[in-house]
Parts: sequence; structure tokens; C-alpha cells
Amino acid sequence: MTWGGRAPAVLGTGLVGLACVVGALLARLVPQGQPYDEPSHLGTVLQYAHGHPLPVLGDPGVTYEAQMGPVYYAVSALPAQLVGDGDRHLHVLYALRFGWLVLVPLLGFLTFRLAQELRAPTWAAALAAGAVALNPTMLAIAASVQNDYLCIVLACCAGLVGCRALRPAAGTQIATAAGILVGLAVLTKVTAAALLIAFVVAALADRRSGWGRRCARAGAAVFGTVLVSGWWFVRNVIEYGDPTGSSAVHRTGVSFPPLAFTGLGSVTAWIRSLISYGFAPTEYYRNAFHAPTAVRLLAVVVFLYAVGVLALLLIRRLRVTWSVPDPPVVFAVSTVIITVVGYAVAAWTMQAIAPRLVFVAAPIGMAFLARLVGSPSVRALLTTLLGTLIAAFCVLDAWLLVAVAGMPADPVLWRF
Repeated sequence: MTWGGRAPAVLGTGLVGLACVVGALLARLVPQGQPYDEPSHLGTVLQYAHGHPLPVLGDPGVTYEAQMGPVYYAVSALPAQLVGDGDRHLHVLYALRFGWLVLVPLLGFLTFRLAQELRAPTWAAALAAGAVALNPTMLAIAASVQNDYLCIVLACCAGLVGCRALRPAAGTQIATAAGILVGLAVLTKVTAAALLIAFVVAALADRRSGWGRRCARAGAAVFGTVLVSGWWFVRNVIEYGDPTGSSAVHRTGVSFPPLAFTGLGSVTAWIRSLISYGFAPTEYYRNAFHAPTAVRLLAVVVFLYAVGVLALLLIRRLRVTWSVPDPPVVFAVSTVIITVVGYAVAAWTMQAIAPRLVFVAAPIGMAFLARLVGSPSVRALLTTLLGTLIAAFCVLDAWLLVAVAGMPADPVLWRF
């Protein structure tokens, strides 16, 4: 399959444009406070807007999301101050919902460029960008007040610059820039630290360079990240006694104990939650509505199909003679593995965190799939997978819009 000329750009622009329309409709239709954690995120934005930067967990009016880094809240405080305060919180909410939707086309473009940086065919890069932009849960997140989507965009930027920093002729200053971007992403949501670990792994595994150059690149990235975000962890240790501040969340009156293993049923429930967050975000909307059987069946079938294709690719890879991949490929694969494994370990041993946190690796993971399309032996298989994902996402987006349009507002969720 080869598309020349402007066709890939038109395709990618059309898919991302459709995602922008869906995101705008979700921002308007979803009742205030219904998205998970939205009231706490907005409350933290208002803390910053009212002249209380770096609010401390346990202080009056401070909610649990104040545990997070300041980047999203500090930036959001600016439009919040312009819109007004007092009894105008609803205006602030919609200003933030619609204002941050600018990140949807930006993420689509960055995913496209990231796929090209990984040497994916142009048309496959366009499909990857469309799949990332049209994912129903990612659009639900983008259309609400939260810090996840900004973290995903910053992580995608860090992935793009990180891939360039792993080129043979790249200097350490590019690795430092990648580390700075990771630091900004970490100051938005700490799960982005997976990219730094993945970059260090890729840099040290680069057999094209001597150990001095490998260590210099890895050290430059670590320096950039620590330079930007290190102070945050020091502050948390001083304030709460641990680097992330998670131990102090209980001061706000809430707690998130880790998932409890009670047998096969608990694992099955967790997998259902993964599928829900991947395809049909009923959990993100606090189960205010339920997916009909057809939607659940579609989500399960597409999930199993994607897992089956990835398993087949792994089996094929194990059958060929092993060779160390290009460092950018190591970086991409390591990012996905570290993010997913890190989430699973944290959810089952530390804190019951939502599966949406793995979306930080979605752009680079999808860009890597687009790169694999360039291999003739799996081109048809992966093209079908990308096309299936996009088609399924379009159907699920349409269902989601209908579902949220009939969702009544819950006044309990909107108390400021």
C-alpha cells in the first residue's frame, strides 16, 4: 500500500479534525464535575488562581489532586483569573475545557512527527495520529479539566526529541532538551518518569557508540530532568516525608488503597477496567451510564484482536535471529513496557490508580506500530489493525456522544 502526494496529510488532518469536533461536543455536553477527579482538579486550579501556589495537602480547601505537580495548574490559573472567580466557577470550568482542546490537534501532529522520526511510512504515520486523536477515552480526558492530556502531549514531545537525541551524530545538548521536556511532563504527572528510564536504557544499549558517549547522553537526559523537576521531589520530602506526597493524600479525607487480590474475579474486574478505559470510558464518567451489549462486544473484540496481533508479532520476532534494534526503537518499546508494568505494580501494591495513566505511552507506542508497517511481512496485518482501531473509535465516539447527551447533572459532584 503506497499513498503519495498530499493524501497522507489530508487523511491525518481529516481524522484529527474529526477528533476536535468530538472533543468540543464532549466539552459542551458532559455535565460539570462528572469526569473522574474533575472537581478536585478544578479546585486545585482555583487554589493557584487565588494566589495559593503549591497548596499543601491537609490545609483547608485543598483537595487530593494538589499532590500533583504544578505545571497544569499554574498554566490553567491564568485563564481562570481572566474569567473570574467567586460564583463563576462554571465559567472557569468551560474556559478550561475548551481552551485545553488545542492540545488535541497538537498531539495528533506530534504523533505523526514521532512516527516519521521512527521511520514509519507517511500514510502509516497519519493512521497512527488519527488513532491516537480519536480514542474515545483520550477525547473524554481532553474535554475535561484534568492534567493527564497535557502530560501526554509533553511526553510525546519528549519522545520526539528523545528519538532525535539518539541519532548517531546528535550531541548531548539534545539529550538535555529531552530531559527538560521529561521534567516538565513529570511536573505535570509523575508517571512520565518512565520516559527518562526508557531513554537511559536506550542510550546505554546503543552499540554504535562507545561507553563514554552512551553515558554522556544518559547523564545529559537525567541532568535535564533533575534540573527542571528535582526541586518538586525535595519539596515533597520536606513537606510530607516522601518524594511524591502520596502518603499525605489521606489528609484530604480520601484514600486510594491498592487493588486487592481476592481470586480470579479481581483480575477479571481489572481487565474489564482496562478495556473500559481503552475503548468505552464509562468508568471515567463514574459509571453514570452503562455501555450496551453491542458496545461492550465491540470493545472486547477489538481488544482481543489487537492483543492477538501483538502476540503474533512477538512470536514472529522470537523466530528470527536476534539483533539489537535501533536506539529509538529501544526507547519506544522500553517506554511502553516500563509504563504498563509500572502502572500494574503501582495499582496492585501501592495505590488504586486509574488505567488512563498508561496513555502517557500511547503516542510513542502507536508511532512504533506505524514503523512496523514498513516491514513487508506484516504490512497488511498492521494496516488492518490501524484501520480497525480507527473505525472502532469512530463508532465508539458516536455512541459516547449520544450517551453523554442524555446524562443528567449530579449536583453532589459540583460543590465549591
